[in-house]
Amino acid sequence: MSSQAPSTRGWLGPYLLLAVLWGCSFLFIALALQTFAPTQVAFGRIAIGFALLAVILLVRRERVRVERRRIGDFVMVGAVMTAIPFVLFALAEQRVTSVLAGLVNATTPLFTAVFVALLLPSERPDRVQVGGLVLGFGGIAVLLGIWNSGAIDLVGGLMLLGATFCYGLGNAWSRRRLTSTGLSNVALPAVQLAVGALVILPFAASTPLTGPIAPAPALALLALGLGGTGLAYVLFWRVLAIAGATVTASVTYVIPLVSTTLGVLVLHEGLHWYEPVGGAIVLAGVGLTQWGAARRRSADAAAETGRSEQVEAEAV
Repeated sequence: MSSQAPSTRGWLGPYLLLAVLWGCSFLFIALALQTFAPTQVAFGRIAIGFALLAVILLVRRERVRVERRRIGDFVMVGAVMTAIPFVLFALAEQRVTSVLAGLVNATTPLFTAVFVALLLPSERPDRVQVGGLVLGFGGIAVLLGIWNSGAIDLVGGLMLLGATFCYGLGNAWSRRRLTSTGLSNVALPAVQLAVGALVILPFAASTPLTGPIAPAPALALLALGLGGTGLAYVLFWRVLAIAGATVTASVTYVIPLVSTTLGVLVLHEGLHWYEPVGGAIVLAGVGLTQWGAARRRSADAAAETGRSEQVEAEAV
């Protein structure tokens, strides 16, 4: 008990703050859209988030060097992990509620598992993971209420799924191509955000504002950039370093609780019965997929230990 407590104290605070910040992001997007166009919301959050990470790098006196052969990978990840999904979420929230956006965001691990299987053959899913994927994608159908064509804006729902599709591709591509860059946990997302800002800048600069500049939308965009983008990256990597991938991935379960509560209480958005039901099914599928992956990693580690012991025995 005593040995576990310090570890929990080390990651629990950042973990909860990360869940709150990412859960609040959908509220902040909805508020920022009162003044700013979707491309401006996306660019603003990226630019502000990058500024925060740049300050951290300056304080740490850390130099960032990107190998020329990695530039294409960073362009890819910067586009599909920041630029495209940030724009899609903002576009979608012009058509659907922040509640639905937060719930659909929980599908990200499902798409990540699919792309990991495609890009990393050594991590192809087993039967348990395949079952989790089937359950999760079935939950998406319930979440969107596909039996009732007028319940949810179809285009908005597809935009949300397009965003999480991009997240899944970006996560898998990062694992395959950017795990050996030598960049720190602050430098890596800083480069990613810088690329994303460059991708969106021409579109954001050429788009007119959607409304008069007001304090609430401006503050929401500031909070979205500082908290939901810049600080969230720092917290994410801190939790990952202390608690590991399994605990970090479980933040997926907390985010919808925050986003749904804020959407209903602050924005007074409606909530269809099938949205939380579909969200729960999606999360069950995510949990099954992650459990299958963790079980396989344990089996692989045990097998590797067994092989090492056999080699040592033969050497003796």
